[in-house]
Amino acid sequence: MTEDRPKTRYARGQERRDALVDAAIGLIGTRGLERVSFRSVAEAAGFPPSTTSYFFGSVGELIDAAITRIAENVTAKVTALLDVAQTGGLTRDDLADAIMDLVSLLSSPDDDDSLVQFEAYLAVRRRPELADSVHRIMRMIEEAAEAALGAFGIAEPHLPARHFLALIDGYTLHEIARPTPGGNRTALRDALFRVLDSYDRTP
Repeated sequence: MTEDRPKTRYARGQERRDALVDAAIGLIGTRGLERVSFRSVAEAAGFPPSTTSYFFGSVGELIDAAITRIAENVTAKVTALLDVAQTGGLTRDDLADAIMDLVSLLSSPDDDDSLVQFEAYLAVRRRPELADSVHRIMRMIEEAAEAALGAFGIAEPHLPARHFLALIDGYTLHEIARPTPGGNRTALRDALFRVLDSYDRTP
């Protein structure tokens, strides 16, 4: 019994910390990054005001944790869709379909991840201390894109992955700002094929 108590306390503490990070993500998505404070996050999570400062040394540390969570969430979505696409081999159509599904998922009004991601991107100009966290998001997603392009046969996928991410981010942002029926999949598919066809593939 005695040995279990520390684990129980740790698990309870981890749940509270996770709830605070989730609350921060929700606040960033609905009210903007500048509205994040220890008090506002604790209130959104339903905890006493002092709870946030117990788990995080600064608001910047809390925002870093929220951005890291978003990076993990977006990377998991990329990986899951590409895993499905790679079942039985990754074709040109498979890759395009997976990326279009990803854009639809990220631009969904029920998904805060991309809102927080873009909010963080824009905030770097005003808050340079967020740059490391934002760059971590970009690297994690780039690595997932590199793996997909490598599976497709792109010989040197690093630069193409950055091109693809810029394309994905652009279409996702446009879909958030101006939703279109079907997510403008025809235009996105055409753009993806044009980019894919511009790179050399290994035999």
